[in-house]
Amino acid sequence: MNAEIRVHGEAELRCLPDRAILRIAVESEAESQPQAFALASRSAAAVDAVFDRFAEAIDRRATAGLIVRPKTRWRKGETVQTGWVAARTTVLEVKDFAKLGQLVSELTAAGVSEVRGPVWEVDRANPAHEQARRAATIDAQRRASAYAEAVGLQLGALRWLAEPGLRPDGSGPVPGLAAPRFFAAGAVSPEEPMEIAPDEVTIQATVEACFELVDKS
Repeated sequence: MNAEIRVHGEAELRCLPDRAILRIAVESEAESQPQAFALASRSAAAVDAVFDRFAEAIDRRATAGLIVRPKTRWRKGETVQTGWVAARTTVLEVKDFAKLGQLVSELTAAGVSEVRGPVWEVDRANPAHEQARRAATIDAQRRASAYAEAVGLQLGALRWLAEPGLRPDGSGPVPGLAAPRFFAAGAVSPEEPMEIAPDEVTIQATVEACFELVDKS
């Protein structure tokens, strides 16, 4: 059986994101369930009006959660209901970063309970992914060549090339390194928007490769 070598090829590069993900929450409390829902509905309508004004900057918006639940407290060794809470969470995908600060400011002024984000994301179609994959493949060949040289052999033909976890004996996929960053919006005036600049996102690619090893002669 001919000698062979199996290696991982890895690459990382950083690029600017294509979109910012925000989670917008509105919440209201009242003594009765209908009152809590009515108050939350009014707050949600004010927030939706802001969404509409920034429609060109928003790529997608979706309701991520809607709840109406009892509000309770612990008193004298037992749980006592003190009212009702109604809340709605909306997820925004914002594509125009130049308007992001103004959007957050107006949402805060409209009465949102919380703004979480932004989480910066890179589209699957972004060329950075392809660049990372190519760089990982080159790294695999470079590693294999170095190992072959160290034992007095040279690299032969490529036997197989695969992404992690796609071969039966693979070790599973390698997670990416992109990490979200969060901020909670405070009381901000729409006339003084918060400056929010995009963070670079780390793109990681890994491949597994197997090469033949042959005598230099």
